[in-house]
Amino acid sequence: MNRRDVLLKALRNETTPRPAWLPFVGVHGAKLTGQTARDYLHSSELIVAGLRRANELYQPDGLPIVFDLQLEAEVLGCELRWAEQTPPSVCTHPLEQGQSLLSLPVFDARMGRFPLVMDALRTLKGEIGDEVAMYGLLCGPFTLALHLLGNDIFLQMFDHPDYVKAVIGFCASVGQKVAQAYLDNGADVIAVVDPMTSQISPDHFEQFILPVVNQIFEFIRDRGGLSSLFVSGDATRNLEEIGRAHV
Repeated sequence: MNRRDVLLKALRNETTPRPAWLPFVGVHGAKLTGQTARDYLHSSELIVAGLRRANELYQPDGLPIVFDLQLEAEVLGCELRWAEQTPPSVCTHPLEQGQSLLSLPVFDARMGRFPLVMDALRTLKGEIGDEVAMYGLLCGPFTLALHLLGNDIFLQMFDHPDYVKAVIGFCASVGQKVAQAYLDNGADVIAVVDPMTSQISPDHFEQFILPVVNQIFEFIRDRGGLSSLFVSGDATRNLEEIGRAHV
C-alpha cells in the first residue's frame, strides 16, 4: 500500500496501517523554495517546485495544489491586497458596495488564476500522482459569501436571512464549478475550506451552511470524487453540525 492509498482508504473509512498524513502546505511551498507568496501564487512552475520540495521533505500521503481562498473572490470582482509571506486578503466586497448578485461577473474556472492552478495540478499528477493524493481546495460558501458581503453578513443573517441564503447558495454553485474543474484536471479529493463557519452558532450552521455544503459534497460524490471539510479556528461548538455533513 503506497502513501496515496493510505489517505484514500482513510477517507473511505477503511482500515489503514497507520494514520494518514496530509500537510496543508499552502504558501509554505514558497518558503521552501525561497519565493514570495505573491510570485508563488502567480506561477504554476513555482507552485510545482514548492510542492516537489514538500514531497521530498515530508513524504506526505496527500498534498493540496494551493491554499488560497481568494481565487474565487478575485474572479467575482473582489480586489486583493498582496503580502510577501501570506496569501492575499480580500479588501473590497462588491455586494457591500451596492452591486447585486446579477451584476457580478459570470463565474468560470478558466478565469483569474485558476488556469495556472490547474496546470500545476496536471503537472504534479503526472509526476507524483501515483504516490501522492492530489487535493483541490475550494473556498467554502460561507467564507466566499463573506468575501462578497463583508462583515455585514453577520447582521444580515438576522435581518435578511433569505438574502444571505441566496448569496450562500450562489457561492455554493461557484464551489461546484471549481470542484468540477479540479476533478477534470485529476484531483483525487476536493476539500471545502470554510474557516469562517467557526464564527457562527450551531443553529446558524444548520440553517445557512449544512444544506449548501451537502449539495457540494453530493455533487462531488456523483462524479466519483472524494471530499472533505476543513474549518479552522475554534470550531468546537459546531462539531456536531459539522459531523452531519455528507463528506
